[in-house]
Amino acid sequence: MPFRLLIAAIFIGGMAFAQGNLPEPKGGEAIYVVRPGDTLWDISKRFYGNPLLWPRLWELNTFIDNPNLISPGQVLSLKPKFEQPGIPVVKINPGVEVEQLKDIGAPPPVYYYSMGGSEGFISPDEWEHMGTILSSEPTKILLADGDIVYTNVGRSDGVQSGDLFTVFRTSKPVLHPFTGGRIGYKVAVFGEIEIVDVLGEKMSTAKITNSIREITRGARIRPHEPFVNEVTIKKGTETANGMVVDSLNDIVVVGQENIVYIDVGKEHSIVPGNTFSIYTLPRSVRDPDSRKDVTIPPSRKGKLVVLNVEQNTSTGLIIDSARPIEIGDLVSLDF
Repeated sequence: MPFRLLIAAIFIGGMAFAQGNLPEPKGGEAIYVVRPGDTLWDISKRFYGNPLLWPRLWELNTFIDNPNLISPGQVLSLKPKFEQPGIPVVKINPGVEVEQLKDIGAPPPVYYYSMGGSEGFISPDEWEHMGTILSSEPTKILLADGDIVYTNVGRSDGVQSGDLFTVFRTSKPVLHPFTGGRIGYKVAVFGEIEIVDVLGEKMSTAKITNSIREITRGARIRPHEPFVNEVTIKKGTETANGMVVDSLNDIVVVGQENIVYIDVGKEHSIVPGNTFSIYTLPRSVRDPDSRKDVTIPPSRKGKLVVLNVEQNTSTGLIIDSARPIEIGDLVSLDF
């Protein structure tokens, strides 16, 4: 049986289990991923229109021990819903104006994300490159923001000062954990460079303007590629089932806030912001009473949100993991 039909059979053919759809926002329920430099004051101002409401945001997110110490990557609930929404929260002008939670507009269900491409993706080919970083000035092994590098692109490539390029590397082929067939090549994005001076037909200097991972000599470059910085959570439009096929750092078992890749994409009408519920594979066990093999149905393990979509693959960020997520786990589009 073809792999897609087998997956569909697992999810449809008599194995009843919770779909785990994304719930409808209740009272403006939403989530926010903390970015570098964020404070509860700033986040309250952005979503509630009043920075003085930050204590209520802290109250919503009980895992925060110190409101002055929030870290990039933490997931905050923004739901402005409390037991007594009519109680005055902040007196803007004592005796004149009172800010109440019932006056707060509900924020949209948005998942903000700001890794700028470092989450990578699986490309069906080796992601054609235009040139390579040859060396640096001075010579260094690891390169970062502000470093000057030499590249093998120049006048013959139509390169000019000020041109921007994406820096990346392509890994060995990614094989499907179930079929063993080649899915594509994992692309790791390292940052960006800007051409400073064109030195010849095949030579130029460039400055590293953004390094999201360590850059080394031999890294590939291609004209600048924009990457998604934030996605709006969207329900799927049709059924789509697949499998976790790889992870960002080649780790077999991952958890919340980790990046994974799945084998469904544009061909399956997937768009950034779609969410997938993650399930175990069904397994067979022996029933000692009937002396027959019985099938244990898939069990829900977590959820991911799609950040980047290719033709047949997608990049996802795990936003919930009740149990460890493994390569080979099943995924089902929430709709």
